[in-house]
Amino acid sequence: MTQHINRSVIGPNQLLYLLYGDKEVYRLEAKFSILSALRHRKNPADFTITLMTDQPEAFDGWPITVISLSDETLGIWQGAGGYSHRRKACAIQAGVALASKTIFIDTDTVFFKDPALLFKRVSDDRFLMDEFELSWAQASRRSWYSLLVTHLQAENRAPAPALKLFNSGVCGLTKANGHILEGAISLIDQWAHHGATILTIEQIAISFMLHGRKVLEANDCINHYYSVKRYHHAMYRVFFDKHGEGYCDDLPHVSFAVPDRLPKVPLRQRLQLRWKFRRQCGASRRIAKLYLLGKSAGNSPYLDGCKLLWWAAAFEELRRLRPAGKSLAKLSALWQADPMFLSFIKDK
Repeated sequence: MTQHINRSVIGPNQLLYLLYGDKEVYRLEAKFSILSALRHRKNPADFTITLMTDQPEAFDGWPITVISLSDETLGIWQGAGGYSHRRKACAIQAGVALASKTIFIDTDTVFFKDPALLFKRVSDDRFLMDEFELSWAQASRRSWYSLLVTHLQAENRAPAPALKLFNSGVCGLTKANGHILEGAISLIDQWAHHGATILTIEQIAISFMLHGRKVLEANDCINHYYSVKRYHHAMYRVFFDKHGEGYCDDLPHVSFAVPDRLPKVPLRQRLQLRWKFRRQCGASRRIAKLYLLGKSAGNSPYLDGCKLLWWAAAFEELRRLRPAGKSLAKLSALWQADPMFLSFIKDK
């Protein structure tokens, strides 16, 4: 690992990010997540931010510590099994040694509260994860877990059914607990051949190592938007196209204008749609909601960047489901006076 570190700027509480590869969208994710942390930070002394990356020059001037990663390091971190997310566990293991408390953050996140609140939840006997997802008993009934379940049963190493599997979009621990990542990496290496069917081997391994320990959740402070990435990507492209990627002191405050969550159709409209499509399939309501989200997107220049994505999703549902005549007539009534949407579906 080629390190450009001034240890004096890494405080006792450290937010840690990992970014590698040349995809612009991931770089914009990282930059916006960092901005969200900075804009909510009430006291600069509460925590510092560290980024491990193979593109350090992209963060020149940003108020963070940058640790430069070489191709050799990234290759070693991937391991002989070729499981790419092993790098994340290795990054956390390396980062934990740099501060008293470290909270690793995936780049596809945005803070809506002060990250300092999360450090108060981390101690030598308390750990922090994004959120609880499901128990091992529940996971064992899912088809894509079957090979790992069989593997563990054959080795007489199946965990307790109540073992909790956590999303690792946030992972917080103290320096004294660095051995947790060592154990997780060992499990990843044993299970890497299952990575083709289970992409979350890394977070399963961390969850195994945390079994029986006190784990708190972070999802009341941070939005991990992994399931709706393309909409956030669209908003961040608009933001950085407008303001540039270089850092300036007012950039965190300016970023408040970008929604930290996607909107929902207002309750009144949802109730109206439920009544209007009460005898129709649920897909009809989904199509209507997607259309209305796109229609109202013009209220924000950043949501406006999502308009065509919502409408494209509505069109795909419409084309795939081919609603019956009555449903189609009710849906058409929603947009019959909307020339922009009519032009959009005509072009499709």
